Amino acid sequence: MLILELAYSRILPALRGVLAHKLVSSGLSQRRVAEYLEVSQPMVHKLLKKPLEEYYSELERLGVSRLLVDHYVDILVYSATRGDYEKFTYMAFTLLNHLATRAVCSVYGYKFVDLCVSGVFKDSHIDYYKSFLLRILSIRGLERVIPEVGSNLAYAVRTPATLSDVIGLTGGIVKTVSGVVFYGEPMYGGSRHVGRVLVEVSKFNPEVRFCFNTKCTSTLRGVLEERGYSVEVTGPHLKEEDFWSELLTALSKKPTAVCDLGGLGLEPVMYIFASSIGELEEMLKLIVGVARE
Repeated sequence: MLILELAYSRILPALRGVLAHKLVSSGLSQRRVAEYLEVSQPMVHKLLKKPLEEYYSELERLGVSRLLVDHYVDILVYSATRGDYEKFTYMAFTLLNHLATRAVCSVYGYKFVDLCVSGVFKDSHIDYYKSFLLRILSIRGLERVIPEVGSNLAYAVRTPATLSDVIGLTGGIVKTVSGVVFYGEPMYGGSRHVGRVLVEVSKFNPEVRFCFNTKCTSTLRGVLEERGYSVEVTGPHLKEEDFWSELLTALSKKPTAVCDLGGLGLEPVMYIFASSIGELEEMLKLIVGVARE
């Protein structure tokens, strides 16, 4: 929260002040400046009453040099004078975060080593998730087992206590004409449903690290069972709470997968559990091999 606090409580007001002065100097009216800065026209007037040098001084006290500010502000002003509002907005957002990062690193660099060395936030577990997500999506024919509601891939680095310990996509995995794509970003707590399933699984089988949901048909269930995997069946059900209570009963038997038969307006979905990405990949290839379009 430190970076956000710096960005919005101290850097943004100073940056707006610099931009207000620069945009007016470039010939834009205060009304137009207000539109670009997303403030009222009286606020622009207030920003202009304060000397430009005071805004620079505030940024320098935060560890952000005038030279750096001017470099990016000049680009923003150029975009504004050309009427490119979308580009201006995107760049302003990026600049705000960049300056906040510089400010934090100048004072608290020891707390954010990776960020201050690379210039971006990095999480090795998120990076790992991205790598095996692409590996799963590259399975030929995967679209044949993606349910209409879409799929998600949940991953826990260690036995999860809560949803905050589970990485998942904020969006999901959907089928397209040419295969499958994912949308959203990997995030802790990103998948509320599949992520919660993984948390519940771990209460009975702490070795499980992955959960992926697919279509569930008798053919898909059958091929897993033929290979020695245990599949429990739940549903159909009318209420969400029934789904969770039946799921817990099924999970207590430590199955490899649970096929939920859905409910009113809900399609059957199978939740596949694995302790390694290789194991998950093997099971997905197995069901893809017998799935029909």
